Amino acid sequence: MIVTAPIDATVRMSATADIQHMCPFVHEVDNGTITTTWTADGWTLELHSLRDYLNTFHDREISHEELTEEVRAELTTHHGINDVEVTSKWRTAGMEVTCNTSLIPAPPR
Repeated sequence: MIVTAPIDATVRMSATADIQHMCPFVHEVDNGTITTTWTADGWTLELHSLRDYLNTFHDREISHEELTEEVRAELTTHHGINDVEVTSKWRTAGMEVTCNTSLIPAPPR
């Protein structure tokens, strides 16, 4: 569960972490990095809870694309977390692969 915390600021935030998941096509571990960027508007993400959330993908069979979009969709559900973008980078099949979500504002509250 991702926790948010009140802050007395409106700032653009970015956090990058290592991430792993199971490839649903060849059933092996994929290692990469994921960068989450958001506008903290009176609230921000508690970073330890964000790290714990990202660790939940470790044993899941999910594509790079679906993982990247799922993280974006989850972050947009939190009050005060706006303008969420997620980029993941993977080294797989002899290629470097990058997945980007579009800048999609959080739904109105």
